[in-house]
Amino acid sequence: MLNLPQNTLTKIKNLLTRQQSQVEQELKDIDKEDPVLTEALAESSEPGTESFEADAHNRLSAIKGDLLNLLRKTKNSLASINKGTYGVCEKCKKSIEEGRLKAMPAAVLCINCSKKTRH
Repeated sequence: MLNLPQNTLTKIKNLLTRQQSQVEQELKDIDKEDPVLTEALAESSEPGTESFEADAHNRLSAIKGDLLNLLRKTKNSLASINKGTYGVCEKCKKSIEEGRLKAMPAAVLCINCSKKTRH
């Protein structure tokens, strides 16, 4: 594990825990808003209703996919903190920079490996 000061690690863990709760709540809210899941719109014979419902469902599904991905990364980061493996780059196995972890607590790659992945 990265040799982070305990207070920094505690702050990161608290941030990840809050982020997990927030994302879980946002996922619940999306399910409540999705017209396909909730049948929120009254059945109507007006033209465009089905198209509106499909568009709203597709938009919310895309957002939900992003949130589920963030939730997975957040849970994995919390698990790695508990295992003592937090802050180790998945590619090169070197320590992820402390500043990067403070800015992106769910980061799994160091800056160098992240740059290589984008190119």
